[in-house]
Amino acid sequence: MEIFIGVSQIFFSALIVGFSGAIVPGPMFTTVITNVAKNGFKDSILIVIGHALTELIILILFLAGILKYLNNDIVIKIIGITGGLVLLFLSINLIYSIIRNKIKLNLNNNKINKINIINNNKNIDNNLNNVNHNKAINKNNIYKKNINLSFFQGMLVSIINPYWYLWWVTIGAAFLVKSLSFKYAGVGFFYFGHISSDFIWYMIVGLIVSKGKKFLNEKIYKIIIILCAVFLFYLGIKFIIDFIKR
Repeated sequence: MEIFIGVSQIFFSALIVGFSGAIVPGPMFTTVITNVAKNGFKDSILIVIGHALTELIILILFLAGILKYLNNDIVIKIIGITGGLVLLFLSINLIYSIIRNKIKLNLNNNKINKINIINNNKNIDNNLNNVNHNKAINKNNIYKKNINLSFFQGMLVSIINPYWYLWWVTIGAAFLVKSLSFKYAGVGFFYFGHISSDFIWYMIVGLIVSKGKKFLNEKIYKIIIILCAVFLFYLGIKFIIDFIKR
């Protein structure tokens, strides 16, 4: 009973502390909003799964004794400046994509699919079966590509965020040391409590954005993308300045 109470306290403590970090807007928050606005609610889940996998990897590194090497001013400075540069690249790439009209909001899949069929098949009556088959294959390939992209974006926004490393070598490390008093059960409850906060928060964000998608049009969507890009640019500059001064 004492063990159960102990690991339960670890779980809920990790959950609450996790919320305090998850609700603060950052690269992951911006990524969830932009991806869900374009591809739908499922992207919020895929991004968090990618993030959760990265958290699991760093947890294993801690248990292997490797994480302590990150608690070094030079290493932290390199991670911070590199992360800032990557954020600047992502923000500039978003702005460039908007200017070049490479990012579009697909609000009517059926209409677009019909246009594509007409444009790509001169003799639609004779080749309808082939068109439907090819359309299904293309749709499946695009779906798989989006899944892979969102999953890896969830990993990327974790890796490039220097404050994520700082959290793990400070607060996260303290939690893990405490969790180890209950051995692997304590570590497991800490991990699931921590990632539960991310899943709950970002699924709420994803649900709000996806439900509000019917009120979006191309102009509003592009404004959202530009605001997100500006925020990423701000974070990139902030990361670089903060860690140069460190």
